[in-house]
Amino acid sequence: MPHIHLEYSDNINTLEVKPMLLALNQALLDGQFVQSGNDIKSRAIRQSDFVIGVDGDAQAYLHAKVSLLSERDEATKCAISSQLLKTLQQNFTAPQDLTVQICVEIIEMPKSSYSKLVLKA
Repeated sequence: MPHIHLEYSDNINTLEVKPMLLALNQALLDGQFVQSGNDIKSRAIRQSDFVIGVDGDAQAYLHAKVSLLSERDEATKCAISSQLLKTLQQNFTAPQDLTVQICVEIIEMPKSSYSKLVLKA
């Protein structure tokens, strides 16, 4: 069920988006945080309008927002965050001229009000 929204600044030209999304999905499966790979939905958004600090354009970011159903304990959420941060770092080559901030944010979705329907082919 996890949803991964990977946002990144458009001054990053070294990111291979699909391989990165696949690596993030695989990390959730390998960590046994989900039961089925089909439950993970990931997407990336390249953001052209951004400002980091006040010191110019030598800054960039990768920010993964991970939406999970509520009722996971804190240790599990921390493990997911840590595993995905490691995956982002291992699968990303930073441009030589940029300082890149890599972040993972865990967002809880209330399990009681989350709805899902699967229409099969």
